[in-house]
Amino acid sequence: MATPILSFSNVHFAYRGDWLNRVKSLDGVSFSVPTGSAYGFLGANGAGKSTSIKLTVGLLLGYAGSIQVFGQPQGDDALRRRIGYLPEQPYFYENLQVAEYLTYLGKLSGLRGAALTAAIDRVCSILDLDSLRRRKLGSFSKGMRQRFGLAQAILHAPELLILDEPFSGLDPLWRARFREILAGERKRGATLFFSTHILSDVESLCDHYAVIDHGRVLEEGALADLVREAPLMLVASGPRPDDAQDLGDGTWSLQFSEADRERRVAAAVAAGASILRLSREHQALEDWFVDKVKDFHAAGQDMEARS
Repeated sequence: MATPILSFSNVHFAYRGDWLNRVKSLDGVSFSVPTGSAYGFLGANGAGKSTSIKLTVGLLLGYAGSIQVFGQPQGDDALRRRIGYLPEQPYFYENLQVAEYLTYLGKLSGLRGAALTAAIDRVCSILDLDSLRRRKLGSFSKGMRQRFGLAQAILHAPELLILDEPFSGLDPLWRARFREILAGERKRGATLFFSTHILSDVESLCDHYAVIDHGRVLEEGALADLVREAPLMLVASGPRPDDAQDLGDGTWSLQFSEADRERRVAAAVAAGASILRLSREHQALEDWFVDKVKDFHAAGQDMEARS
């Protein structure tokens, strides 16, 4: 089995809250990000997504357990040049211009000369920053800051791209553009690891996922396996099974799981039914996600039960 590009094994982390209280943020978190994948890290507010990301890039210290990046223990400064990072709330030096800031950051990542110039030209072009090269970052709107944030994250063509809520503050047009850019980074060979609340972006970009809630990973796996969990719908005419729904036009429908596919289809054909359609019902990731975490949150509780 190939070594994952990022892995957590039984990671615990707590921070100081009010007075001398310790607040547990991560409680035995374990997950693995396959090299070359696009991995969606899903969770409600306060679930532990940003804490996990900050531990990965070395912005938080003092955890228990194991975090490995590129198959090595997290914390090696040499590994950081191979990572691109966009925080959820990035801070930039507001008195620096776009071009000089990208130059500074590119040099920190080991770029020099023509390679640095080409890298800056590339990210300014795809993120529409060419006309803003002499603008100071202090004058940027939220969406413009997010564009610059992605530009600096991909500037040095990192092997691992870690993004914390990358679609925050973007209008629909730029959300679509970000998805295109991230798909391009993956095609280049980068592994994507990002947290988000916009679950449609996970559906369109990711092939792996994990759900974290209250500092624990509830589930992780391949998105294709999750899709296969959605039920199948058989529409047919002729003899109708007792548990099928009559559609009123001489046809009927029957819903069943992937595991029951062969048995139910064979039984319908043997009874003399004519199969009109067999399709998978679309399982919206948002509905699935809400079902996973709603029992842990006040927002998921029944209003009548609470009144």
